[in-house]
Amino acid sequence: MHRLRHLLGPLRVFDAVYRSGGISRGAEALHVTPGAVSQQIKQLEAMLGVLLVRKAGREIELTEAGLILAKSLSDLFDRIDAVLDEVTEAGNPKRLRLKVLPTFAIKWLVPRLASFYAAHSDIDIEIATVSKAQELQLDNADFVVRHGTGEWPGLHVDHLFDEVFVPVCSPAMAETIAAPEDLLEAQLLHSMMRPEGWPTWLSAAGLGTAQPTRNVTLANAALCVQAAVNGLGVAIAQKAYVRDDLASGRLVHPLEQEVPTEFGYYLLCDPAKADAQPVKLFREWLLSEAD
Repeated sequence: MHRLRHLLGPLRVFDAVYRSGGISRGAEALHVTPGAVSQQIKQLEAMLGVLLVRKAGREIELTEAGLILAKSLSDLFDRIDAVLDEVTEAGNPKRLRLKVLPTFAIKWLVPRLASFYAAHSDIDIEIATVSKAQELQLDNADFVVRHGTGEWPGLHVDHLFDEVFVPVCSPAMAETIAAPEDLLEAQLLHSMMRPEGWPTWLSAAGLGTAQPTRNVTLANAALCVQAAVNGLGVAIAQKAYVRDDLASGRLVHPLEQEVPTEFGYYLLCDPAKADAQPVKLFREWLLSEAD
């Protein structure tokens, strides 16, 4: 042990010379002078009583004994680095970064996160919301959630749920709506981010050319749903986003007709990381919640 303690410094220098291919490059890697590197190697040779290098022009080459030591030393230092990485990861929380649209975060993801933390308390989740779908790029994020057809070449894609439009409102307001035509006299809540919502549903209900008389437009679907809970009007919502509100009775379906589209919601990540921890753990959990 005492011998190794005194040898660690020179061994580190010798490893740098071997990995970088010479004294000058080894000195650059260690941010010291070539003379300091040469002195450390001479010290190591003296302590071991073995010649490790010999002159070869302006540089050096390893002797047979030096090559044996260098290869074993390189492997040992790599193994130590791997252990240090493992210990560091075990002692520090892992972090996953997500970029999503506000309504997905508010109405679907955040209400479910407690179950993820209950199972994986060592993983931190950082959620960033963006105001435009075009901003949903991976960049420095581990995941993004996009609305579309599922075709994004070069990315790993997991299907979460299909898009299904449903009208929702408070129980009191539902008493005034018995047929699709009644919606034309009700106050309809529109999302700025999904302006096609109501036209899509009304067209499927046979009212494509009709013009609703009372409309309120809000920034996103989450605000529309909350406004519907508060009795402001009838919102058009993603079915997946209002399941909890419907189950609790805060919202009801004034009409049963549901209108699916060809789109859905998808979890995207780097394919090189899809099966690495903790990315895989989060993917598996999110997919189980989406079932």
